[in-house]
Amino acid sequence: MSLPPPLKPDEAKALVKAALAAATFQDVSVRVTARHAAHMRFAAGAPTTSGEAQRVEVSITATREGRAGTVSGTTRDPAALAQLVRDAEALAALAPVDPEIEPPLGPQTYAKVSARDAKTAEVGPEGRTELVARALKVARESKLVASGLVEHEDSATVLANRAGLFAYHAATSASLTTTMRTPDGTGSGWAGASSFRLADIDASALARRAADKATMSAGAAEALGPGAYTVVLEAQAVADLLSFLVSALGARAADEGRSFFSRPGGNAIGEALFDPRIVLRSDPTDANNPSTPFAADGLPLQPIRWIDRGVLKALSSTRFWAKKQGKPPVPGPRSIFLEAADPAEAKDLVELVRGVERGVLVTRLWYNRMLEPRQILATGLTRDGTFLIEKGKIARPIKNLRYNESPAALLKNLAAIGRPERVAGDGMVTVVPPLVAREFHFASVSDAV
Repeated sequence: MSLPPPLKPDEAKALVKAALAAATFQDVSVRVTARHAAHMRFAAGAPTTSGEAQRVEVSITATREGRAGTVSGTTRDPAALAQLVRDAEALAALAPVDPEIEPPLGPQTYAKVSARDAKTAEVGPEGRTELVARALKVARESKLVASGLVEHEDSATVLANRAGLFAYHAATSASLTTTMRTPDGTGSGWAGASSFRLADIDASALARRAADKATMSAGAAEALGPGAYTVVLEAQAVADLLSFLVSALGARAADEGRSFFSRPGGNAIGEALFDPRIVLRSDPTDANNPSTPFAADGLPLQPIRWIDRGVLKALSSTRFWAKKQGKPPVPGPRSIFLEAADPAEAKDLVELVRGVERGVLVTRLWYNRMLEPRQILATGLTRDGTFLIEKGKIARPIKNLRYNESPAALLKNLAAIGRPERVAGDGMVTVVPPLVAREFHFASVSDAV
């Protein structure tokens, strides 16, 4: 018999009913997140820590006459829930008026999303140990030092209010990341993956990728000078940089002149800004990479194309800003899929490298920071395997580099596109391909491995 989610639908409804029954304000909303999370860390070629935790978080927001108060707790006890409601209402009475507060949403219709894998929900210490053992076996065979982290979670999220809104979503998630180092510390490789199914993660294959990078990158002595180079960014590096562009997909900042997507009197929707081979979309119903079907405020999330064949098609907009602009609201994405408009043009990583006369292969980007929001200009460092490409082949490892570049320029200067893959991420479901781009700017050399 499979395990139920940490908060079943009937339990969620009873909890919400108990909380809302204590409300005296007309506008009171409840958000509940129940999690059963577990992890295992490994370092220096052995497991180091392992743990499991169960937690329920309840957040109550009370609103009256434009004043809102929010109080959170970790209880399901009806008396304690009633106290949270009273505290939220008392806090709202003290709060300043927020002119952007919108009326509560009524009942909504959500897409059916199957994002909970029963086998992942049942994984215990033995399952985590098995994944770690596979990674460590590869490390021993390759005479490398391994470290990393296995994580998995079973969760349920609930949104509800006194206006009749009720949203429920159950999901599982799992990830494995590993770093391999040569014993002398001069070579480092990394690999990672995530899915809602732990069975999708091939620990041995990931470990071999990290091991190969560590061995290949050992003893890097050559340093490229600052300049613009053709790059092959592996999928994780693409995701690391693309996250800045995804964060910039907001209509308000664009309309107010504070964004890369700003234009006089409006925004750049409808403009061809990127290479015509590019599509950027989100889809909570994707069978292999599902995500939540509702936004934080309860609005339904639908499949949407943000960029279609290089043309900006949509920007996210809150209910307040959409009403002010006389347009429908567009919630921000909870999943991102970057892909070729024509799947036949997508190539594997080896083919991408083969097509580069001279360039740089980047495994991933690290310590990424925004420099200039209007250009979406970011900076960071390459890490865990950076290589010089000559005549379509990986010639030798090179020292890591600091980049100063924009994901907008990356998508504009596209030379070739690979096949999408799910990468390790923080909350956002991210499925992106490796990319080849021209004129990628490196500013300096880093001696870090």
